[in-house]
Amino acid sequence: MVRTAGPKDVIGAMILTVLTAACAETTAPRDILLARQQLDTHLEQCTARYGYDPETASGLGPYSLGAGEREWRECVYEGVEKFLIPKTLSPEVYRNAIVEDRQMTAAVASGKMTRSERSERIQKLIEEIQRIEEANSAKLQQQSIGEQDMMLLMRRTLSPLTRP
Repeated sequence: MVRTAGPKDVIGAMILTVLTAACAETTAPRDILLARQQLDTHLEQCTARYGYDPETASGLGPYSLGAGEREWRECVYEGVEKFLIPKTLSPEVYRNAIVEDRQMTAAVASGKMTRSERSERIQKLIEEIQRIEEANSAKLQQQSIGEQDMMLLMRRTLSPLTRP
């Protein structure tokens, strides 16, 4: 006797398809690590292209920008947009950080904020982003565990349906 697909078979197949797609999203922590590596390479290229390196910039006044600094920063923003934002679950955090950095850089250039004040704020932004990415990773891991449990349950539930 040939068995035809019933409503349970169709629903089961749909749930398995959704869960499989959701499990594919759990690669995000690896994706964001790769994106950060790509950004590091991009930063090196920005430094080579514009001759500015925030790690070695010295002799700058508290309210002055280094030669090529503004261009270097724009290059960094492009890298964040290209490599990090497409891979994160929280793109708005990165976009907000870019907006804030642009504002702070303008404030430094206009004498309204010192370089050290901007540096302190940037450090806080980086820490905030790291906390958010860690929370995203933990959520995905929990979600993955739940999805694996659901897949096992579905297999057990559907196994009688697959028998001839």
